[in-house]
Amino acid sequence: MRKPGPRFHAGYQLAISALLLALVIVLFEYTGLDFRISDNFFNGTTWIIDANQPVARFFFYNMPRWLLIAYGSGLCILFLLSFVLKPCEKFRTRKILFIILCAILIPLTVGTGKKITNVYCPYQLTEYGGTKPHLWPFEERVSDDSGKCFPAGHASAGFALLLFIPLARTRKGMVMAGAMTAGWIMGGYQMLNGRHFLSHTLVTMLLSWMIVCLLYFLVVESRFFKGNWLKS
Repeated sequence: MRKPGPRFHAGYQLAISALLLALVIVLFEYTGLDFRISDNFFNGTTWIIDANQPVARFFFYNMPRWLLIAYGSGLCILFLLSFVLKPCEKFRTRKILFIILCAILIPLTVGTGKKITNVYCPYQLTEYGGTKPHLWPFEERVSDDSGKCFPAGHASAGFALLLFIPLARTRKGMVMAGAMTAGWIMGGYQMLNGRHFLSHTLVTMLLSWMIVCLLYFLVVESRFFKGNWLKS
C-alpha cells in the first residue's frame, strides 16, 4: 500500500507561481525569445501546421475542449442533482465543487484575459506576413481591431487538469505529467500553427496553476464555503 504523498501547500505554491508569472512576462518581452522560437515554425509563407487542417484540428483543438466541457458539465449536473436526489448526495462534496470551479474559472479567466490584454497572434504580426504590430499586454491599441491572443486560451483546457494534483493522494508526479502533457500538446499545436507564442502558453500554465491553488485553499483547505450543505 502506497503512503500518501507530502501535504499540498496551496499558499506557498501560489506565491511561487505569481513570482514565476512576472518573470516569464518580463523575460520574454525584453529578450525576444518568442520570436526566436517561432521563427523555427514559419518558413516565410506558411506555418508548420495548417490551422484549418481538419484532422489535426479535431484531435488537437476541438476534441480536448469538448471532453473538458462534457466532464465539467456532467459533474455540475450531478452536483446540482445532489440537492434533490438522495443517490446523488455523494457528489455534494468540497472536492467536487473544487473540480467544477476549476473547470469553469480557468478557461473563463484566461478567456477574459485574451479580451482585455490587446495582444495579437503571431500570424497577425508584420514579422510573419500579417499587418499588426507586436504589442505589450495592455498596450494601447493601434486600430479598432484589438488583439485577442494573450494568454493562450486553448491550452487552458489542458492545463485545467492540473486541478487533480492536489487531489491525488499518491503518484502526484504521474498526475502532473499527464496534465502537463495535455496542456503542452494543445498549446504546442497552437504555437506550430502561428496562433500563439511560447510565452502565451507559459502564462496560461502558470495562471491555471494559480487558480488551482487559490481554489484549493478556499474550497478544500480553509473551508471558505461553510455550512452543512457540503460534505468533506
